[in-house]
Amino acid sequence: MINRFLWVTVVLVGTVFSVQTQNLANPFDFPMQLSGSFCDLRAGHFHAGIDIRTQGTEGHAVHAVANGYISRVSVSPSGYGNAVYITHPESNLITVYGHLQRFTKNLTQKVKEQQYAQESFSIDLTFDSTEFPVKQGDIIAYSGNSGSSGGPHLHLEVRNLENNELIDPLTYYKSKIPDTRKPIIRGIIVYPVENKGIANNSARKQKIDVTYDANENPLIKTNIEAWGDIGLEIRAVDRMNGTNFSYGVRNIVVETDDTETFHSNPQRFFVEESRYLNTYTDYAEWSESGHFYINTFVEPGNNLRFITARNAGIISIDEERTYNITFTLTDIYGNKSVIPLKIKGKEQKINSVDTENLLLFGWDKDNRFTDNGIRLSIPPGGLYKNLYPNYKILESNGFYSPVHQFLDFPVPLHKPAQISIRIDSLIPDSNTDQYGIVKVKNGKITSWIGGSYMDGWMEADISELSYYSVSRDTVNPVITPLNTAKWRENKQIRIKISDTLSGIYSFRGEIDGKYALFEYDSKNALLKYTFDNERVPPGYHRIKLTVIDRCRNKSVYENAFTW
Repeated sequence: MINRFLWVTVVLVGTVFSVQTQNLANPFDFPMQLSGSFCDLRAGHFHAGIDIRTQGTEGHAVHAVANGYISRVSVSPSGYGNAVYITHPESNLITVYGHLQRFTKNLTQKVKEQQYAQESFSIDLTFDSTEFPVKQGDIIAYSGNSGSSGGPHLHLEVRNLENNELIDPLTYYKSKIPDTRKPIIRGIIVYPVENKGIANNSARKQKIDVTYDANENPLIKTNIEAWGDIGLEIRAVDRMNGTNFSYGVRNIVVETDDTETFHSNPQRFFVEESRYLNTYTDYAEWSESGHFYINTFVEPGNNLRFITARNAGIISIDEERTYNITFTLTDIYGNKSVIPLKIKGKEQKINSVDTENLLLFGWDKDNRFTDNGIRLSIPPGGLYKNLYPNYKILESNGFYSPVHQFLDFPVPLHKPAQISIRIDSLIPDSNTDQYGIVKVKNGKITSWIGGSYMDGWMEADISELSYYSVSRDTVNPVITPLNTAKWRENKQIRIKISDTLSGIYSFRGEIDGKYALFEYDSKNALLKYTFDNERVPPGYHRIKLTVIDRCRNKSVYENAFTW
């Protein structure tokens, strides 16, 4: 098969580079339709590829999209699940295929050998160019729903071979996936800058609903009067032909009185940049409502390369007149929406807060905070902007320390911070492995952070400034065998494992005292062992399964079976 290449020049918001564009093949035998696009907004990260629909079913043959060789295979109960990485030296690319059901026979054999050798279900293997060469169109695996997938589909990534930078796969698939639908804005937030701006006589952000008439013209009925410095946020999605899925918007431009103030064009990014999503969007709004609003202003700690902004995207309202704002949304196909917004400049009193004597957390500083029973250390670059913490000690019910509050709303951290909380009521002679830091909301645990015990203190790394306390997990994991009467008929052992608080840390399956490979589906809390004639011949056998949670509480299940 002849591969054809085209050199094109791409401008990435001020950066010019060349990309060798290859006609990558469809990985399936049916037309491509997407359920997710590149740089979609996800919890804590940008989506790194495209999600290709598989009609809600698994087991479809996945083909190599170009010549190359399988350079890596990974197996995990979460993340990409079963994944294949193919290196394409001819085009200087790597393609990644995630959430697979299974690999091809020879690849499965290699993976299984190493899983038994390492006595681990989770595994990450690399290969040279001679072990598993592939041609465009070769079957490399079968589609599935493994890992953290929310339903059957194929996750496909394209990466730069030289630096592992993620590239929008639609660059290579535009001709295979038609799209004539334009992006839309579903909501706007006017965000007064703290101590510097006001909107409708309030320092709080103002939400604006955006509706559309029968001709898809935007309708904005909310009147906004503002003064001082304001930022704008938008809730925007793209749409594609033949589906009701929503996707991320490729190109966003904001203009104020015909002057561009903000431009976002995410064509590519590094994995290490993905966490900047927490400053690219309104984190507090997402935490509260589950909706992503994109900040069309740039916080000091935001180093995303695909953004440019004038005056950091902040709009200064200092004249009593109408300010004409224009949002222009464009997808990779050139489908475009233009949404106008009028803000009336009206002088209003800005009630600023005196911060001279307040504690300041600087976004680029080494911040350290100590109070009765609490220590916090945030490294430089851990925050996206300066903050004045509103620290409070709250009463706790059922915890082993007070609840420590840093702010009235959650704040994301770009780099982990270290928190230490003193345990006020350590039970004498108790196992300190059972204690851990927890995140709390309205008096209830929302997540287990864990950590290590040292001289009456629990220490852990956190990724968010929120509400924290100390709890204890004394409950063993639960092991539930499923339909044991059918094990022999189905040639498979199926067992549910769960833990109520700290979560599963490890598991080990043995048959007749030897390691047995149990596949783990973490989202369904399911372990599966498929009978293997070579390692476990037909006959009478004994199974032993040991499950340990993150607080080292242990459960053991033992039984006999025949097959």
